[in-house]
Amino acid sequence: EEINEQKANEIIAAGITKVHVRSPLSCQSRQGTCQRCYGRDLARGHLVDLNTAVGIIAAQSIGEPGTQLTLRTFHTGGVVGLDITSGLPRVEELFEARLPKAQAIISEIDGVTEMIDSEEGEKIKVTSPEVFRDEYSLPPGWQVMVNNGQWVDIGTMLACQATKAKTKKQKQPTDLTTETQPVLARVAGEVVIEDKQLFIKYEEKEEREYVVPVATHIRVQTGDLIKAGQQLTDGSINPQDILRILGREAVQQYLVDEVQKVYRSQGVNINDKHIEVIAHQMLAKVRIDSSGDTELVSGELIDRFHYEDINAKVLAEGGEPATAHTVLMAITRASLSTNSWLAAASFQETTKVLTDAAIYGKIDKLIGLNENVIIGKMIPARYPAYEEISEEEVPELVAGEEGKEEEIPEGEKVPELVAGEEDREELAV
Repeated sequence: EEINEQKANEIIAAGITKVHVRSPLSCQSRQGTCQRCYGRDLARGHLVDLNTAVGIIAAQSIGEPGTQLTLRTFHTGGVVGLDITSGLPRVEELFEARLPKAQAIISEIDGVTEMIDSEEGEKIKVTSPEVFRDEYSLPPGWQVMVNNGQWVDIGTMLACQATKAKTKKQKQPTDLTTETQPVLARVAGEVVIEDKQLFIKYEEKEEREYVVPVATHIRVQTGDLIKAGQQLTDGSINPQDILRILGREAVQQYLVDEVQKVYRSQGVNINDKHIEVIAHQMLAKVRIDSSGDTELVSGELIDRFHYEDINAKVLAEGGEPATAHTVLMAITRASLSTNSWLAAASFQETTKVLTDAAIYGKIDKLIGLNENVIIGKMIPARYPAYEEISEEEVPELVAGEEGKEEEIPEGEKVPELVAGEEDREELAV
């Protein structure tokens, strides 16, 4: 259901602070963006029509205000020593997924910070103590040999079989079976006894050290509790680091926010959906880590939905699926990696694209806009739709009438056309 101005006011009046909406960032459409995820056509004020070229509209909406952005890169020296790239170069840096000039350091794990001075320079150490519990199952009737809260080392006896009074007729076996062997501690830690269950609570510390470049401003202090992905120093964050640490949704939101920050600083207002359409295309590919039982090759770059289809087919047959990770591609490279080799050839590197298509025997299914324009077919973008055109608006042409000449009555002469007189007009003096 579309949220218009009236419904938005009703939501605000009801005191609702959070509403789940659809977005091009999370759209699962295999071809382009679906109608409901895109939402309202901002040019017409209603739900976007099918087959609208939203990608072209997004590119125009971002490119046209780009003329109002500054082209300067500011270099500030001295104690701070920042390199702040703003304006159009910053937008290009984001869409091309380039390494920022003044890259900020971000934490890879949750933990507590500690500042360290070393020969290499100042370091930021992040320690993440994680608490684990090792569970031990005790057979009924066994005697616990440790107390609650006691510290034990590896190999400490935790429980053993309770001793029973022996008679002359009873003979104890000379060998120890698994049922009579005592329970020993597998890890060192603190004993916890809860509801006749025995645990050992222990910590495993994960540490990360980051060397801080000279003259870089540090944002944290010793003892600060930080989250994974939090910025430790000043500068621009590398989007590849956000994708690796926080995942797909976080890097998409970062790209949208950073591009909007540049345009808003220059007084330009752009709707988020235009940037979201482009960010969605930048994350449309995955790189194969392990092939499993599929025919994919490790390191291969394929479409995300194609990868999911192959894995679903292998799982249905009882095989091992492939594993992959999402890749953040520059928008230029994403355009060259499209499934249509005709569209890619019309963009850049025409010779290379056509050569690869010929070698691999690629087939273009003519689904998109560019390839149909090249071939000369009807493009999949039209307004109004052809179903809305009636026969009265487009009269049919009877076969044979296209060359029919007007009949001239007998006895009349055909007027001759003097050269130069076809466009002459009588001028009133």
